[in-house]
Formats: sequence, structure tokens, C-alpha cells
Amino acid sequence: MPEGPPGGRPSWGRSRIITLAVAVVLLAIAAVAAATMDDVVQDLQGTGMRSNLTLVCGVAGLAVLLAALLWPSPTRLRSLAWFSAGVSLLCVVATVFIWVCVAQNDQVHAAPGTVVSDRAQTERALARQGMKGRKGIPTGLMIETMQYTDSNNVKLTGYIWQRLPKADAETAQVELPDAVDGGVGDEIYRDPVGGGEEVVGWKLSTTVREKFDYRTYPLDRQVVWLVMWPKDSGTTALVPDFEAYPPWDSHEKYGMYQHIVSGEWQPRFTTFSLGHSNERTSYGRPDVRLDGRIPELTYSMGLNRAFLSPLLDRLVPLIVIAMLVFASLFVVTKDSDRRSLSGFSTWAVIGFCGSMMLVVSVQHSSLRSATGSAGGIVYAEYFYFILYLVIGLVALNAVEHTSERRFRLVDWRDNSAARLLYWPVTCLLLFAVTTAVFVIGDVS
Repeated sequence: MPEGPPGGRPSWGRSRIITLAVAVVLLAIAAVAAATMDDVVQDLQGTGMRSNLTLVCGVAGLAVLLAALLWPSPTRLRSLAWFSAGVSLLCVVATVFIWVCVAQNDQVHAAPGTVVSDRAQTERALARQGMKGRKGIPTGLMIETMQYTDSNNVKLTGYIWQRLPKADAETAQVELPDAVDGGVGDEIYRDPVGGGEEVVGWKLSTTVREKFDYRTYPLDRQVVWLVMWPKDSGTTALVPDFEAYPPWDSHEKYGMYQHIVSGEWQPRFTTFSLGHSNERTSYGRPDVRLDGRIPELTYSMGLNRAFLSPLLDRLVPLIVIAMLVFASLFVVTKDSDRRSLSGFSTWAVIGFCGSMMLVVSVQHSSLRSATGSAGGIVYAEYFYFILYLVIGLVALNAVEHTSERRFRLVDWRDNSAARLLYWPVTCLLLFAVTTAVFVIGDVS
């Protein structure tokens, strides 16, 4: 069925109606999947089929709908340009939406051992771990400052207290196995509480070392653990002093100063958990079993990175480079007259692409150093991989225009195909990577 005169406004023929119907079906699937979610923002952070269908079918449906409305074709260059811009914008919006969903996640996760929130849960957790007969030492914390000193070390200051028998209250009955310096400091207060016991508070200042997961940087969520062992690990176990706090709610961030200055990190939850170490040594101590089951009390602080600043720090230079590389496509031409005016030559474009590659690689190296990610790839690195690919394709495009073997698609309308595909391909790759990492990939 004819679609209208070349270059004119196309009629609504059979092909265009079928395209519109496909768009409606895809959007309907996305709408049904989204309607079955309890909370769209929270559910999109998971790895379920509904979140995948919502995103993939939603973006695909809007792209097909845009194609049906604009109906781009080789004879309608303006429609092609608008379709290219629309698809690029659609991918960018979908990517930003995923970023916002990830940034709003405040679920309790990655806390070691068994999370407890009251005395009854504590007793049950000790019983399950075979430590029911141990004497519990109530221990509490108030973290006042927190500072990342590098990619794996965190400095914490605040107060730690314990409820102890008077005979044992001269020193803190706690050890910090993950501390690289500092620890329990000077005594601050001592109050009798009856029953021959005292509550003793000490100053806490320590740097703990942990292996943080930066795979989703700069949208990563970290959990800072302060692991505590009892000094007499054979007969005692540290337990949370829940009586020193209101009824425990992890999202109220008890045990952390409410106005804590944490840099680019936003506290999301705090929790106590009980577990045991797996050191497989007795440390030469007669009261410690060889299986190394030393009881552990862990205070965990869940943090979300305030991603906007580091994201802009990484993206803005890359966007500028991407725009400069895109501008170089308008210099590439097979018209001899235009070549003389623009100064186009294959070596000039290759030299420009090489310099852009060098700038991108330097920034890429700084990212690797900042995250200490020698053993894996972080999310922000995909920005650089995408730009490596795009710059390489632009260099190949310039080579093709001066080679003897020519390709009709590349030469179409004096390099118009490369200009029309540049932003959709770049933005689609960014959206695909973001979806794979945060929606399909099990990283939450």
C-alpha cells in the first residue's frame, strides 16, 4: 500500500498502523507489569520479571510509537533526525529514572549474622548459634563522626558503653578485630545501675578496614561494620543494650548522631546483628575452641552515596568529549570542495580521535584509583568503554571515506547515517548497560 509521495506527509497505510499496534501492545505490557507492583520505585530495584518487562517494554513501546508518529524514511531526512533525537532522549530519561530508583533504596541489606532488634530476638539468635549459656554483656554505641580515609578504610569516633559487674568494670570488655588503629579510649562516665553492676562509657576513636563493593559506583550503597568481640570469648558474648535506645527501628538510625557529617554519604539504616567468626584458630588461648567460633556483635551503618556530585564529575567531561567527537562527523566528507574548506584529512580525524582517547583513558585511570577496583569493573567504567567504542567507530568512519572500498550506508547523503546514528547508539548503550547492572543484574 502506498505511504504517500516521497518527502511529503505519509498517509496512515497498513505498515504504519501495524507499527502503531505493536507500540500499543508493548506499552500495555509495560503498564500491566507496573500496575502489579506494590511500589514502582522499590520494585525496579529488584531483579524480577515485572521490573524487566516494565523498563524494556516501556522504552521499546515508546520508541515504536515515536516511529509510527514520525514515520522516518530515507526520503524524509527531517523525520529521521527527529526520530534520532527522540530515541536518544528516551534512553537518557529511562537511564536517569533508574538512577533515581537506585538512589532511593534504603532497604536493610548486607548486615552480617542475624539481625536483632530486641532482647527476645537476641536470646533466640544466641540459642540458634549455640551460645545460649554464655553471659551477655549489654553493649551500646553512639557514632558521632564518620570519614572515609581511602577506598577501604573508615574512621569512626563516638562513644561506647557496657553494663558490667563492678569487678570487671575497670576496662572495656570489648575488642575491635577490624581496627587498623585506635580503639576504645578514655573513660567518660561511670554510673551504678543496681545489682552490683555499673554502666561505664568510653570514648571511641578507631579506623576500621573493610572490603567495600564499588561495582555500582557512583550509585553504590555501602555498609560500614563495627565488629566487636568479648575479651572473654569462652564464657561471655556481647549483646546490644536495647534498653539504652527507643524501640529499635533500623530506619531511625539509632546509635548514630542525627546530624552526623558524613561527606558525600547519606545514612539510611543502622542495625545490630549477632554472629560468630570463622578464624579456625584458638589464638593459643585455652578458652577458645579451634573452630574459631568467637561470638561477634556487629553494629552496621547502611549508607547511600549522594551520587549527583560524583556522577556529574565523571559525566560532564565525557559529555563534552562526546559532543566534540560528534562535531568531527560534520568535517568528514567525500566532497572535494568541502574537504578543502574544512581541512578534512584522514590523519587529522585519527589524530583528533587519538587525543580524545588519551583524555578519556587518563580519567578512566583516575576512576580506577579512586575506587580501588583492581579486581573488577565498576558501573562508571562503562561510560568510558562506551566512549572508547564510539571514538573508534568515528575514526573508522573517517578511514572509510578515503579508502578505495566504499560502503553505501556510510556514504549515504555525505555521512548523514553516522550523524543520525551517533547519539541513539551512544544513549542506547548507556541505557542497556544501566539496565543490565541495576535491573537484570543481582546487585541490590
